Amino acid sequence: MARRVWVAGLLAGALCAPLPGMAQENGPIRMIMPYTPGGGADTLGRLVATSMNKRGDRNIVVENKPGANTILATDYVSTQKPDGNTLLYASSSFTINPHLYKVSYDPATSFSPVALLSEIPLVMVTTKDSPFHRVQDVIDKAKAKPGQVSFASYGLGSAAHLGGILFESKASVKMLHVPYKGSMPALNDLMGHHVDVAIVSLESALAMIKGGELRALGIFNQDRLSSLPDIPTMVETVPGCVAVGWNGILAPKGTDPAVVKKLNEQVNQALVSADLNQYFANQGLEPRQRTPEAFTQIIKDENAKWGQLVQAAGLKLQ
Repeated sequence: MARRVWVAGLLAGALCAPLPGMAQENGPIRMIMPYTPGGGADTLGRLVATSMNKRGDRNIVVENKPGANTILATDYVSTQKPDGNTLLYASSSFTINPHLYKVSYDPATSFSPVALLSEIPLVMVTTKDSPFHRVQDVIDKAKAKPGQVSFASYGLGSAAHLGGILFESKASVKMLHVPYKGSMPALNDLMGHHVDVAIVSLESALAMIKGGELRALGIFNQDRLSSLPDIPTMVETVPGCVAVGWNGILAPKGTDPAVVKKLNEQVNQALVSADLNQYFANQGLEPRQRTPEAFTQIIKDENAKWGQLVQAAGLKLQ
């Protein structure tokens, strides 16, 4: 009799256990943040989580795990169970890093894309008293003095760094890359006239552009931004020079498609909330509501693009 009860208990436990990929709805969902608290990514991630918490049946908590140019957090989430309990806040580095560093994940196979949050425009800026008034001025000077015109970026292997390499390639020029640990140190040295131009995220330079301290030469988007129509695009001078950063949310590969779909719907609803709309407007960003399938294609395209560029440039950081 005791044996029958024991066997029955095992069967009941097996029937109640969640299948691989199915969400286990107990406790909060963790969103792993590859950046330190208080930065732009962390702020957006927490705003999205707060908005989603108002709409979902489970709370989402942001857990910071910075390090190794976002690789630490990304590798960590790639090894988590696909049970809907762990998400990754990802950015452009997700598709760039595998071509520059040794990583344990594959952008195309290690994750289930959930939702795109926004695109992050990159912008080439210079000081208000700079002799550069147009992108063409930079090209002309760089061609006249190869390797002497300097551009700052917010880090080796960053989207800004690769945006600079793309600019060099498409404009047929050679410049001097000066990497910094973040956009603000790069902009500080630009203001101090230690570098000629800087390629940074638009959100980091927006206040200084609007205040007249910086001159925006061009954004790396395909089209001009509706919120800042006076800033020209790089492609107006250099065809094909498009390099747009992005951020989004991913889940470990194998997460139940129904869970992914539900999270995607909650994210897309959050993106049009009043709080997030105000945040995007203040930062010069535009929300991008996409299906998981569309986001998957974006990642695939970005992975191929950066891989080809890195290979052509012969760039390898590790």
